[in-house]
Amino acid sequence: MTKTNEKIHVLADESLGGIKREYVEVDRKSEVGERIIVVEADCQSEYRNGDMSIVSRFVKDDSRFGYYAESILPNGQSIALYDREYNVLEPTNVVHIDGERYEMVDRPPEIGGKVLRPSDGFFAEVVDFDVHYVHVPGARVYASDICVLVPAESSEEEPQPSDPIDVIANLATRVAELERENKRIKEDLGWNEMGPGRIAELRNADSDIRHDIAALEERVDNDYEEVDAWADSVNEKMSRLQDELDTLHKDSRRHGEELARLDKGVHAQSQRHLYRQQEIERVWERMDRIESEMEALKYAAKETDGKVAHLEADMEESVPAAGGPFDASLVFVQRKKGDGFEVYQDGKRLRGIRRISIEAAAGGFTAHTIEYISGATEEERQ
Repeated sequence: MTKTNEKIHVLADESLGGIKREYVEVDRKSEVGERIIVVEADCQSEYRNGDMSIVSRFVKDDSRFGYYAESILPNGQSIALYDREYNVLEPTNVVHIDGERYEMVDRPPEIGGKVLRPSDGFFAEVVDFDVHYVHVPGARVYASDICVLVPAESSEEEPQPSDPIDVIANLATRVAELERENKRIKEDLGWNEMGPGRIAELRNADSDIRHDIAALEERVDNDYEEVDAWADSVNEKMSRLQDELDTLHKDSRRHGEELARLDKGVHAQSQRHLYRQQEIERVWERMDRIESEMEALKYAAKETDGKVAHLEADMEESVPAAGGPFDASLVFVQRKKGDGFEVYQDGKRLRGIRRISIEAAAGGFTAHTIEYISGATEEERQ
């Protein structure tokens, strides 16, 4: 059962641009993101009564309470609170500006009235207004961006604490309205058919469902973290594999270039080998020709030697041996080319001859001149 306490707290509300707002304590289970205040602290060392915090999540434990609310203190410290330890601080429509209390109401502005822009806490007095704009001193703002402020004491919905009779009357009227509303709700919910315990069961079931949802959200968050970690790992592996693949492509391209150079070198080597083979074949052909020519020269030399032998034989037959008589008046003998020579006159060999000159012509006279070595005797010449 939700119970409203009389304690009111004035706190800065960031959703109103830092404007101070009244919060009222409510004894109920909180929701994530709500403000709470410690009222029955179990652990005085970590937190005390009166500490305020904001609920960040619900955590399941093994105690009989089942769940606890994890919240953050203003100093950043994280604390764990069970439902019985705290009250929820619900925001009201009452704000404090320049020492005055105003209530935010949903109605058109009035000239001379006050307006507040919740997005940044802009506060001003209305000079004029139309359908689209509210004019304030020195500026104008969109009518849809502001809310109208009225003094809290003049609010028709707030009882005047200065008059106890009015307060009691208003409370009685409010109680009667609430009883009628409660009766209608019971009829709509089938209270009489279900019994009073059914509502509590439904409330407990609703609380369990909310807790289960919070636990599932926590599991989903953990799964998201695991998936993110797995995705990071997969991306890292894919990046590493891509690097390895790029390296393999580079190696393959380099190997292809090396194979092309080797193939070119092998082709050039093959061409050189073929050229050398052709050169060797030409050398063999030349050697064969030289051998053939040598054989021919040998054969020609043999024939020449034979002819020379025949000539020498003929000369020996026609020319007598050295010192032999000659019938001719003058005979010049040179047996081999380059050898010395012999001269015979009237059958006798002439000696001491240095040079001989013979002039002869067919059908004419023959003249010869003999030059002897100086100092040769007549007997030597004879």
